[in-house]
Amino acid sequence: MSNRNFMTLGLSVTIAIKAADYQLSAEKASSLTAVFQEILSVFLAYSHRSYIIPVKRLCMDVLRHSGDPLRVYMDLEAGRRRSGREDLFISYHAKDDVQSTYAGALFHNGRNYHISSYKNNETLVYWSSSRCLSQRNQLAKSFLRLLPHHSFGKCLNNVGGLDMALSFYPECTNDANTPKWWDHLHCAMSHYKFVLAIENTVTESYVTEKLFYALDSGAVPIYFGAPNVLDFVPPHSIIDGTKFRSMEELASYVKALANDPVAYAEYHAWRRCGVLGNYAKARATSLDTLPCRLCEAVSKKGGRNARTE
Repeated sequence: MSNRNFMTLGLSVTIAIKAADYQLSAEKASSLTAVFQEILSVFLAYSHRSYIIPVKRLCMDVLRHSGDPLRVYMDLEAGRRRSGREDLFISYHAKDDVQSTYAGALFHNGRNYHISSYKNNETLVYWSSSRCLSQRNQLAKSFLRLLPHHSFGKCLNNVGGLDMALSFYPECTNDANTPKWWDHLHCAMSHYKFVLAIENTVTESYVTEKLFYALDSGAVPIYFGAPNVLDFVPPHSIIDGTKFRSMEELASYVKALANDPVAYAEYHAWRRCGVLGNYAKARATSLDTLPCRLCEAVSKKGGRNARTE
């Protein structure tokens, strides 16, 4: 849980970030910690003082009075529930006060970004999950049984242990700054043509790092999640698993694509053009740009002089 009071460009705000209320995987918790520290450091650069305010106290506190700091509440989880006392609400959804997608670079801090030039032509699919949700496990199992794959996480592991990514791909250990086994999974997945990405929750606009890790690794994501996922990714860059009538039909498509160099290359054509289209919009509203966009939102409200309800 991270909460701070900031004086930024003369406008004071109280920020509450909801994170620790969830049973996060070690991998995601590590990323969240790095991201929030990065965001907070931007504000602290202009801060006269800071102090911790528990989210529960923020929610239960009396209504804000004129001259008090604006209260900002951030919830990036699928439920995206407001605290009920905030003046600005940050979530992954464009309908809320300030959007913060998972598409930027900040969420990936601390990762080993070695990208392999080699793609495994025999083992086609990479998957890694260590939060073994029954529905997601069943979906993954029904698909992976049809294709040669490696599963490196705790769930459906078929490679002999959690640290086997480094045994399979010793070049992934070249970065001494990433000591945890999960920090090297991005490097490991770059060896595969396809990465299976399944969200914990299927809801509109909830597109998380699972998909963007796969894109950044140079693989083609096979995605199950937000129905409007195309609003967040480059054109013709992913395979939406929900668009197939059966897992067998999806697996047949993946096999055919793996054996067709031209068709497979078309899924990577966007990389020659860089960040564009809906992907550019998703990057522009990511955690990378959140501090500046939040300052703008606070300024538009009038900061401490903002009207109270």
